Amino acid sequence: MAFKLIAISVLSAITLSACSKIGTNNTNVANSKNATQVAVNQQAPQFNLQSFDNQSISLENLKGKAVFIDFWAAWCPFCIEEMPEIEKISQEFKDDLIVLGIHRTETEDVKTGAKFAKERGVTYSLLKDADGSAYKAYTQGRNFMPAAAFINREGKVVKFLYGPKTEEQMRQYVKEALGQTN
Repeated sequence: MAFKLIAISVLSAITLSACSKIGTNNTNVANSKNATQVAVNQQAPQFNLQSFDNQSISLENLKGKAVFIDFWAAWCPFCIEEMPEIEKISQEFKDDLIVLGIHRTETEDVKTGAKFAKERGVTYSLLKDADGSAYKAYTQGRNFMPAAAFINREGKVVKFLYGPKTEEQMRQYVKEALGQTN
């Protein structure tokens, strides 16, 4: 019994170190050696990634649209929990918003991610970050998940978050990215 308790404690610590529960929103982080994420009110880091269906997606080509980027992996329980809520938001704002689920492909097989996304009914675009470069550009390599960026039509980051997000928080930040002030 004691061994089981120790094993469960160790596994929980490992999971929480990779999947942050802190929900940090650090609204203004400067671009410096000490920065832990992309800077708010600055241009979003550009990327060109392959989708799960092998289409090339470039953030630069999405300028003029608001974008919600969600970095995720199937090993992150908070990421998986949020997928149905993100899908709902994707459908609600489908005419004005691009939702991109960027899979941490450098941390797990894309087949695993695809299976989890399919089981959760995800229809928004899923991209493969095979070498982790997009994740690193947005987080400066900080290893917390989930992570999300909300980008306005001008290509500037309006909000960046680590940790789980509520559906209400996501909807609020999407509206900010769209320039809606309700």
